[in-house]
Amino acid sequence: MNLYAKEVKKVFARRGRGGEFCVLFPADLTLTAGKLVEITGRSGSGKSTLLQILGGLLQPTAGQVLLDDTALYTLGDGALSRLRNRHIGVIPQGHTALRSLSVAENVMLPARLYQKSGAGEKGDTSLGEDALKARAVELLNMVGIGDLAEEEPTQLSGGELRRVAIARSLMQQPEVLLADEPTGDLDDENTQRVLKLLRQYADDGAAVLLVTHEGTAAAYADEVYEMSAGVLRLKASGTC
Repeated sequence: MNLYAKEVKKVFARRGRGGEFCVLFPADLTLTAGKLVEITGRSGSGKSTLLQILGGLLQPTAGQVLLDDTALYTLGDGALSRLRNRHIGVIPQGHTALRSLSVAENVMLPARLYQKSGAGEKGDTSLGEDALKARAVELLNMVGIGDLAEEEPTQLSGGELRRVAIARSLMQQPEVLLADEPTGDLDDENTQRVLKLLRQYADDGAAVLLVTHEGTAAAYADEVYEMSAGVLRLKASGTC
């Protein structure tokens, strides 16, 4: 699957003072199956806004986002939620884990929610609880924290929680993966582990977007874009 942004723009109202300000100027971007794209830029430049729009999480003021031929923002809330859960994986900024669940159960959550929605005709919806847990542990091993599967999230460090989020985003084997600062809390060794994992995921056929202010993934990217003050431009192109 490919994901297309066509002339997407985002404008917010100014609080208190009236008027509007443009966070994201009209931008075009194509995420192609088998490719990894990096967007770099300072904090507040509009990178995360674009990622949220691409992920079906924030409706643009203008323009459209298409997953192959499906326009995301023409769908109803339920249909959009099911499409996101099955086809688009998002690694958010920050540490997001439910304290009431174990680490493995947090990773399993997307598959469980998809099963409850009754939407699935393929993939993990046919798996039983044991198979779902085995997949969750496999993913945790891939990010180097398989031994923490039964721990509570409150016992984990920031970097470990970030890796839980990465594993969770891969649970449904999404065709599109959007990663927002996925290496922000990681040391050099685990940064390289995660970047290699994302590169391999693209090589296996997914469309991958990596957003970072560090520019650490250029060696792994097929294309590198730069975001500055809401304006997106191509910085470099070529395979790693």
